[in-house]
Amino acid sequence: MEPWMWIAIAIAVVVLVAVLVWWFAGREKRRLKKQFGPEYERTVKRLDTRDAAHDELERRLERRGQLELRDLTDQERAAYVTKWRELQRVFTKQPATGLLEADAVVTALLGDVGYPTEGFDQQAADLSVDHADVLDSYREARAVVGDVRGGRAGTEEIRVALLRYRTVFERVAKASVRNDEEVA
Repeated sequence: MEPWMWIAIAIAVVVLVAVLVWWFAGREKRRLKKQFGPEYERTVKRLDTRDAAHDELERRLERRGQLELRDLTDQERAAYVTKWRELQRVFTKQPATGLLEADAVVTALLGDVGYPTEGFDQQAADLSVDHADVLDSYREARAVVGDVRGGRAGTEEIRVALLRYRTVFERVAKASVRNDEEVA
């Protein structure tokens, strides 16, 4: 075989390998982007590079794989629904207190289904694997809790935060009960 043929074959192999690497890297990006939704771009922006973000999101997936999440029993679910209804009644008279109770109920719910609750940032990272679509609501509601504790939150801001907590509550509670049940 002529030397130029070997060179052409080598170039073709290098190009093929490069295309395969590019395709697999894109596939990985699409997988992570689909699973994490807006959290994917948020992580890329926070860490400045896609590679660093991919490593972070893969670590989250690995940590989540080590968690033992469980379904709530019917009694636990009913108790949480009752707590939520009670805090909504409190909210009508004392919005700030109702929001603080919502924060406590959501944190307890996450703990009861198996998410560690050792710190908000870690809790949000763990939650992002299964519930990335409500993570922004969770972060925004939690920020308002900080404003409430600092005496800087208005009633409308508190009301919106409660609705955001309700979204998280409903999503996590639905994920931990049979599909044919509805969370009130």
